[in-house]
Amino acid sequence: MKKYFYLLLLLPFLSFSKFYSGEITLKDKSVKKGLIELPDSSTDKYIKFKESKKSKSEKIELEEIIFFSIVNDKRQTSKFIITYLAKFKPFSKTNEIKIDKNLSCVRVVKEGKINLYYGWFVSSGYGALGTPMNQESGLYFVNRPNENFVILLHDSEPVNWFSFLKTNVEKIFIDDCPKFHETLDKKVIKDKGIIHIVDLFEQNCN
Repeated sequence: MKKYFYLLLLLPFLSFSKFYSGEITLKDKSVKKGLIELPDSSTDKYIKFKESKKSKSEKIELEEIIFFSIVNDKRQTSKFIITYLAKFKPFSKTNEIKIDKNLSCVRVVKEGKINLYYGWFVSSGYGALGTPMNQESGLYFVNRPNENFVILLHDSEPVNWFSFLKTNVEKIFIDDCPKFHETLDKKVIKDKGIIHIVDLFEQNCN
């Protein structure tokens, strides 16, 4: 199951510590075209950019960026937006959410009446023999058009994945589509992936 949920991240055939052709749209409406290196984590504060292979790289703060796109070796384009990450506060009876104070970048998976995004994260940990190592994880987020934050929809870990997903869908859409969570089918989601959430919303919600 875990391998399946990572599939959406792997499809663009992207790797880190490598520069890809792309362009960055800045908040001043200017566009920088050249080579872009993906950050190690969605929560990194900047991305690296250089105008050509021989140019010296520069760090561009996320606060300066609206979005950026890159083209991989298979000529596939991936778009990344700069936004705030959010999640529900634990044990909140009123479904309060906590929004990060710092900006992050997330990859656009699919856009529509709701938008699906993927964030990637690296944390320090230890291996079986106590050897320090980096642990990678991925999370799916969702928002409505024109919202300035994305809220946690699904964890890529397999334990109780469907229950976690269904609960979050109910909380997120309780006001504008209160029965949306009832349209979720575990087998269908497993076969078609989290991306199917966007299609289901199009079909069942105004």
